[in-house]
Amino acid sequence: MSLKLSRRQFLGGGLSFTGLCLAGPAWSNTARPSLPIPPLADGTNGEPLDLTIRTGMWSFKPGVMTPTLGINQDYLGPTIRTRRNTELNLNYHNTLTEGVSVHGHGLHVPGNVDGGPQLEMPAGEHWQPTLSIVQPAATCWYHSHTHGKTGTQTYRGLAGMMIIDDDEAVSKELPNRYGLDDLPVIIQDRTFDAAGRLVYSLEDAGEDGWFGDTAVINGALSPVAEVPAGMVRLRILNGANARFYILTFADNRTFHKIASDGGLLEAPVPMTTMEMSPGERCEIIVDLSEDTSAELLTFFEDDIDEEGEGIVSGLVGLVTGPGQSAAPASLLLRVDRTLVAHTVPMPERLATIERPDPEEIRKTREFVLEMDHGESDRAHAGHSGGHGAHAGHGAMTMTINGAVMDMSVINERVERGVWERWRIRSDQGAHPFHVHGCSFLVEQMEGAAVTPDQAGWKDTVVLDDDDWSEFVVRFDHLADEDFPYMYHCHILEHEDQGMMGQFTVTDTTG
Repeated sequence: MSLKLSRRQFLGGGLSFTGLCLAGPAWSNTARPSLPIPPLADGTNGEPLDLTIRTGMWSFKPGVMTPTLGINQDYLGPTIRTRRNTELNLNYHNTLTEGVSVHGHGLHVPGNVDGGPQLEMPAGEHWQPTLSIVQPAATCWYHSHTHGKTGTQTYRGLAGMMIIDDDEAVSKELPNRYGLDDLPVIIQDRTFDAAGRLVYSLEDAGEDGWFGDTAVINGALSPVAEVPAGMVRLRILNGANARFYILTFADNRTFHKIASDGGLLEAPVPMTTMEMSPGERCEIIVDLSEDTSAELLTFFEDDIDEEGEGIVSGLVGLVTGPGQSAAPASLLLRVDRTLVAHTVPMPERLATIERPDPEEIRKTREFVLEMDHGESDRAHAGHSGGHGAHAGHGAMTMTINGAVMDMSVINERVERGVWERWRIRSDQGAHPFHVHGCSFLVEQMEGAAVTPDQAGWKDTVVLDDDDWSEFVVRFDHLADEDFPYMYHCHILEHEDQGMMGQFTVTDTTG
């Protein structure tokens, strides 16, 4: 990753997009597709949800059908809704000709239902996990976690959003009408060939992972959503394989971030720009009570130079009209005043977050993410069988603490219910680091103090080679040697190339 200044400066308000594309949408309203809203699969009553993993044909571009993968549909999956203190029963059926595992990203569940690579469903088989939902309200997601194939299967469409509700969040009277003023926004980048087929190759990916050249939202190019003239909630997921996104509105308006990966923040945080790394979720509130529309812009972070002075060309879907600047692929929120609006003021306080006392932190672990360019990288990893799925990709090996992911090796052993501090950095560039089975509290990001919008519960943290990122974490569920948890870089190509480890959680480590 090339940008170290942008991460700190954007989150700290040091950069602005003023003058780039702030005069309003450059798009013709008639040219934009409607925002696809994934169907809602309500699992709150405990009835099993049937989820069929299948092939499909999806129209990203008008008149062009693209071969894809999906869950119950041609591309992506339904939004699964569940509730705290209920049982979520899922019935996956893999109708593909290859194995698939499906991970519940952000869920606090035991290892045997976490959906890691050990739980791969062979072709034609079922997986029927029962998930006890015990965590606070949050926006999570589910996606392929198949060993060596996470990148390609997720890229082709095996992903979907998951919403957890609880009484405390409902009491805040936030917008919650799914598809109306509470919108799922899954941002991805994809590349298409001349026939409209998705282009993807692990072997041809650059050292920073696979970058698509076209931003899509819920599988659509620059869609429009009809919304009420009031408070609108966007549940934004960076579902990219590798890209970091910078989000802002075309009029440079202020919005309020209300939640991060693991749930509500302590208070709304006003922002005008927001960075998201792969795997992260952010919930924001936009006030449209006085507007006719608002346009969310999606910038590729690597297209911004180190001084944050400009956007380089390359985003597919740019439109330039007379006297207008080019606008990147985006989401237009168009106000329909016939719709009933949510007009309840945003609460000043959202959640109470209890942090551990320093004396409660019993152990510190350190992790270094490394990218090895040498031809002798497999020997360096120390596990001759761990990288066999990609033996032909000789350009680079990805490791954590010098080890390539090996399904037969437990890298760490953790005691249940004990607070720990994890310190992570890289030897080259920026990486999003994700941990299964938990949410954690970030104390330091890339050597810098945590900003208010990053001070809530997280399961993915950004690190780089400048300094350590640190968080405190406690694991409350078991994960044994047969079904361990994973920690890994959430650049999916890095994960598939070995930048991942396994750990158990037991009642004793010794």
